Amino acid sequence: MAKQVRLTLAKAIAKANLRRAETGEKPITMNSLAVAAGVAATTITRLARSDDKAASALSLDLAGKVVTVLDCGIEDLLEVAER
Repeated sequence: MAKQVRLTLAKAIAKANLRRAETGEKPITMNSLAVAAGVAATTITRLARSDDKAASALSLDLAGKVVTVLDCGIEDLLEVAER
């Protein structure tokens, strides 16, 4: 069976916000993530939808910025799934 890469940005944001809550930090929103990563909010919103096209639109540069802002690993942002 074929495999595909899926974005799990919404899960990564939720996981980052759980860590932030434990330390008393303010939760990160998609808008604040966009600002911190230096991209348009619509870009983050599109990536958070987790459709098939979103993963192919994610550049390594943007993935690096997102995982840096969220303080997570790339494995928190992407998953490999059966089609």
